[in-house]
Amino acid sequence: MLGTFLICDFKRGLNYSDPGLPLGVEGPCPPRFSRRIVWQDQHSHLSCTTREHYPVFSWETADLLVHLEGRIYHPEEPQLTAQLSDLARLIFTPEIDPRPRLAKWLLRTDGDFLLVLINKADGGIAVINDIFGRLPTYIHLRDSSFILSRDLRRVTQALGAADFDRMALAQYLLLGFPLGKRSWFAGIDYLEPASLVSISPADASIKVTQLHEFNLEGEKYRDQNSAENAHNLAGLFRQACRQRTGGGGNNVVSLSGGLDSRAVAAGLRREEIPFTAATFLNAQQSNAAEVRVASRVAEALGVDWQLFHLRPPQGKDLVHILELKNGANNLRMSYILPFFRQILNKFGPATIYFTGDGGGDALGVSCPYRRIGTHQALLDYVIERYQIWPLDQVAALTRLAGQDIKAELAGHLASYPETALDRKYQHFFCLEVATKMYHEGEDRNRHFFWSVTPFYSFDFFHYAMNCPDRDKQGYRLYREFLAQLHPAVGGIDYADWQAPLSSLKFSLLYQIKNLTRRRPNLIRRFRKLLGRYDRVEPASTIVEYLRDQSPAVAPLNQYLDSRSLALVLARPQDYDKNQLWTLLTLISTLAYYTCHRPLGGDFLDRDFV
Repeated sequence: MLGTFLICDFKRGLNYSDPGLPLGVEGPCPPRFSRRIVWQDQHSHLSCTTREHYPVFSWETADLLVHLEGRIYHPEEPQLTAQLSDLARLIFTPEIDPRPRLAKWLLRTDGDFLLVLINKADGGIAVINDIFGRLPTYIHLRDSSFILSRDLRRVTQALGAADFDRMALAQYLLLGFPLGKRSWFAGIDYLEPASLVSISPADASIKVTQLHEFNLEGEKYRDQNSAENAHNLAGLFRQACRQRTGGGGNNVVSLSGGLDSRAVAAGLRREEIPFTAATFLNAQQSNAAEVRVASRVAEALGVDWQLFHLRPPQGKDLVHILELKNGANNLRMSYILPFFRQILNKFGPATIYFTGDGGGDALGVSCPYRRIGTHQALLDYVIERYQIWPLDQVAALTRLAGQDIKAELAGHLASYPETALDRKYQHFFCLEVATKMYHEGEDRNRHFFWSVTPFYSFDFFHYAMNCPDRDKQGYRLYREFLAQLHPAVGGIDYADWQAPLSSLKFSLLYQIKNLTRRRPNLIRRFRKLLGRYDRVEPASTIVEYLRDQSPAVAPLNQYLDSRSLALVLARPQDYDKNQLWTLLTLISTLAYYTCHRPLGGDFLDRDFV
């Protein structure tokens, strides 16, 4: 729904008098949102869907148009304008390869952004996204035509029709997201982080190049002790916190009982930046321990803390999250929407919403919990750790061979630049999962207010990933990092284990947790044998909806095996909530794109608990 849309056609051109021109727009904008045209000529059209206080900036010179969606955090506006103008001159100067200098610029640029530069003289276009790809973007490239959109649905609308990618559906059931450049659809790619799209009308060429790919090999700061590394990390983190404030809105920290959000709160407090800590209590009150810990953290920091009570998610919340993220968020996350609406109503659309996304990846243990000696062992471990549905059932549901699904994943893991297998796993854990899960989650938040996390400052992330694994064991580095930010917060319980980091109880539970991570399948089978898994009752709304929706979605049989699906729905008690929510998300996404029936009217006002 939100963000930049670009379409180019150098073969046929764009006839703006044609009411059937595929600009990817159906109907008026929803409330709070608006669309505006930024640029168009006979071959290209650039527009943007935005909302009040959403950071979109466009400016022109005699020969250049600059369109920036998102924020680049460190330069002031005059310096930023000059900096981007210099980039444009570099890119549009013939016979100069801009890629090395652009890569260096990206590595020193802290921001969450998508940048479009247009050479007004000849219509040349360049698109660059940030080093982490923090604003998810989709592209379609065919011959001399190109579509780029932050909203996946607008790409399918512009194309008129698009076929689902069956391998992407299988990967979603297996892992919770399609891998690499795959989106839900064949022929529509996810724009990789740190990409440059170069479009030249002169020869109708369109090229997509990745300017930088992370290589997590090596530990640059291995010879420094953990206290020195914690001190340096705290300084970089405080800088990242400070740079993400500003813009005239309220700073709100989403404060839970974990470590990452309290680190953000401590970083802002250390910088003496005013903010409110916000915590929610869900309808089942199952996160009451988190609420108690968040209250203690806020009290220790001496900051304003507000508690928000949530109602259960309803069918209309599921539809809303589908409309916002087009299937890129599991519908189980619909419970968070009432929280966002309360934040929006209380603090306004100019709010800067801080999360702790990425903290555990950067400062926790991100290497495998057992020895990985072969590529096959790496493949098996990734499937064990991350599988939602078992591979055999994924194969049966999607009518794909299990070996083909595994081969696709194996090839993708092998494509990572690291040589050591444990570092390839780390790449998957810290970058692949982050791009498809964390960044897509924060992008949902941005439909309400601007969402940031200081853990994805490049300088901080790069330093943290170069700290030795030995210091991350037992959260030692994290403990020293928190002490550098604010001594009191590290001594407060970690809510999940109801023990502070320095306690014997935490140490014992940490060791036990590591043992379970070595053999995830064994632990999974053991829990199921004992009935200790998060089940859904056969009479629940989720199961009723799945049974109602499955026969109602006509194209479903084209992509999912009806017999295998019927077997699942006959015994829903055999599956956990995560599995059924993932299946529900997949089926609802198929319905959303193919028959505009993501949810029957009977379910819109019902609770999904």
